[in-house]
Formats: sequence, structure tokens, C-alpha cells
Amino acid sequence: MTAEGGLDQPRWSVGALAKVAGMTVRTLHHYDELGLLRPSERTPSGHRRYTEADLHRLYQIRLLRQLGMSLDEIGDVLADTVDPAPLARVLAGHLERLDEQVWRLNALRRQTRGLLAQLTGPTRPDSDRLLALLGSTTIFDRHLTREQREFLDQHAFDVGPRARERLDEEWPEVLAKVVEHYRAGDPVDDPEVRRTARRLVDVGETFAAGDREILRSMSAFFREHGRGVLRDVLPGQPVDDLGDGLWDYLSRMYAALSPE
Repeated sequence: MTAEGGLDQPRWSVGALAKVAGMTVRTLHHYDELGLLRPSERTPSGHRRYTEADLHRLYQIRLLRQLGMSLDEIGDVLADTVDPAPLARVLAGHLERLDEQVWRLNALRRQTRGLLAQLTGPTRPDSDRLLALLGSTTIFDRHLTREQREFLDQHAFDVGPRARERLDEEWPEVLAKVVEHYRAGDPVDDPEVRRTARRLVDVGETFAAGDREILRSMSAFFREHGRGVLRDVLPGQPVDDLGDGLWDYLSRMYAALSPE
């Protein structure tokens, strides 16, 4: 370590500090320009000299950066080292973002496992089908509240990965069957249509674990964004004809089951 000023009060040039901290001189200059880490001293000729307090502050900055904080957030946190409230607020927000990332990674992990199972299974799906599943597996999840996602995560854990994989595979197939009935003009009381409706009800109930609010969120989402989902479920097929008429047909399918 290269330091100046003696053992009791070391001083580092910007180059020496960069070497000690494993950073670039350019980064330290940038921190200085932002007011994030200014050298405590300067030589008569204007060269930067950093003290042990500066080094300690630099390590704090590096730690907060490793936690994913922006330089602006770090500046707010270090502006008041006495009051822990700014740091607590930033950490709470960062923790929430990390939780979101963890949840999304878990969802992607489930999806990847399901696709791999299909690729290595006895019947290999075509590429269009794989792309449809890739785009649609977690389509519901991204539009749920955090509490609902946590509830569904626990439900997925309870039923096990195989059951969830089967569910992820089945709901696009059932929705495609609904579209087939709609385009064919099949009556909603037709036995085959009723079987499809019952399958869709079972899929929804299984996915939502019977939670009425989640089911309502799913229904509202499909009414608003249904064409986007159908493009994934029906790759290569036109979907412009599948608007409110399809969802009204689906509602009548459900109503036809009510006497059961």
C-alpha cells in the first residue's frame, strides 16, 4: 500500500487510493465531481490527497453499490450518517425490488423446467408450440398483487412442481379449444363445449387455489389484454376476430354450467 503522511496519518494520492480499493482513477474523479467522495486534502499544487476517513467512506460507497443502489441513492444515504432513516428507506425499497426479482426468477425457473420436460419427453412439441408456452406461462402472474403472487407461490409449493408444470401446459390448450368452439359457432350447451368449459373452470380453480379475487383479476386481464395472450396461444393464426365476442361466448359457456 502506498500512502503518504506517516503511519499514524496516512494520505493517499488518487492513483494510490484507486490501487488500494481496486478501482479506476476515472471512477474516483467521477465520485469527486458528483460530491460523493471528495478528498479531504489537496497539496499546494492542487493534487488530491485522501485520508483514512475518505477510504472508509469509499468502502461504504462500494458496499451500497454492491447492494444495488444508484449513486444518487448513495449520496442521499451518506448525506446524513447520523439519521438511519434515509438508509432504511433505500434498503426497504431495494429489498422489495430484490423480492420481485427473486419471484420472477422462481417463475422463470418453473417455466424452464416445464419446457425442458417437454423437450426431453416422449412427444416433442414443435417450435411454435414451445414459443407459445414460453410467452404465456407466467402471463397471469405479472398482473397480480404481491400478496396474490406470494399466495400462489405457496400454493405452487404445496401442489408440487409436476402439478404446476401440467397446469402451465394445459391452460393454453384449453383456451385454444375455446377459440375453436367459438369460431365453429358451437352452441354453449353442446356436450363437448361443456366439457371444455369444465376443463377451463378446473384449470382456473386449480391455478387460483379457489381464490375469488385472483379469478376476477384473471378475467379482467383477459378482457383487456386477451389478444396478446391469444397471439402466444395461437401462433401463426389471426386473432383480430377474437374480441369481446369471444369473451362473451366464454361467459355464456360458464353460465351453461351453472345448473351442474
